[in-house]
Amino acid sequence: MANRVIAGLPSKHLRTMPFVELKAIRKLGRGASHQSVLHQRNQTFQQRLPASAIKNASAIIGFDTSSWIIADKARQLGKPFFLDQSIAHPLVNQATSELVANRFPEWSTTIERKLPEVLACESREHELATKIVVASSYTKQTLVSQGVPAEKIVINSYGVDLELFHPPAILRSRQPLRFLFLGLVSARKGVPLLLEAWRSLAPKEAELWLVGPITSQERRLIPDLPGLEIKGKVPFEELPELLRQCDVLVFPSYCEGFALVLLEALASGIPIITTEATAGPDLIQNGREGFLIDSGNLDPLREAMKYFIDHPSEIERMSVAARQCAEKFSWDSYGDRWQKILQEFA
Repeated sequence: MANRVIAGLPSKHLRTMPFVELKAIRKLGRGASHQSVLHQRNQTFQQRLPASAIKNASAIIGFDTSSWIIADKARQLGKPFFLDQSIAHPLVNQATSELVANRFPEWSTTIERKLPEVLACESREHELATKIVVASSYTKQTLVSQGVPAEKIVINSYGVDLELFHPPAILRSRQPLRFLFLGLVSARKGVPLLLEAWRSLAPKEAELWLVGPITSQERRLIPDLPGLEIKGKVPFEELPELLRQCDVLVFPSYCEGFALVLLEALASGIPIITTEATAGPDLIQNGREGFLIDSGNLDPLREAMKYFIDHPSEIERMSVAARQCAEKFSWDSYGDRWQKILQEFA
């Protein structure tokens, strides 16, 4: 559990409930329902939070799926409550999972529908929030589509470590041209569609690296295609150098709250190909730092990849633009925007 604590955070600002977390981990290890266990853990955490912690605060910030009780207490005490919504609306997430499972049934794992009590608690959080802070326009759209008032939602895009993620000191020769997918290797992330595009392109002087956690079942579904390399999960500390070995990030996800990998790639000077169902529309201009495509649409994905194969010299121009784009999204800037939100509405 040590990796869940930020190094250097003063202990006087931190209160932990390790036994609540350990109990949940043990239950999950015994095969209990992931959703039920986490819901119970979140409920217990909130119930054990001292009332004085809310009473003495100027404002309360809570995360989605784990704040309905403290939001209610904040309302009773007349304290502003800010909900940090990290993902799309749960019903949109669920509908997307079902769509992907129907299109790629061999890739689908068991779809665990949201329990009614969990949905009710998330809806209560939306209702009680003074403001809902989301990281992308896409997340905002999913909330509005389910009846959350648009004026209640504020967008604050995440940041990236600009010192850790940076372009290589010496530019790659781009021989071969190297595409990178970085994330959970799954259907929801668009991997089956990406493989279809790669098969149809069949490029002779290019590679596609798949980097991220992958199950044995999904590994068996991936065909042996020329230029395709399955790297599997890579430790976080190795990601910056891995990114610097690649030329274009391809991330055709169907549904993301943000996708930090997009910013990490841009900071590394790598153009991106991604969908409207990510933070892509908040980060890049189509054709400047990469390309935005519709999720689930093969032809635009194929054409965007083909563009880089046919025009590799364009990568250098887009690389400069990518880094310039990322420099607007430091973690300090993210914190400054949070401070402004709190000052304005608290």
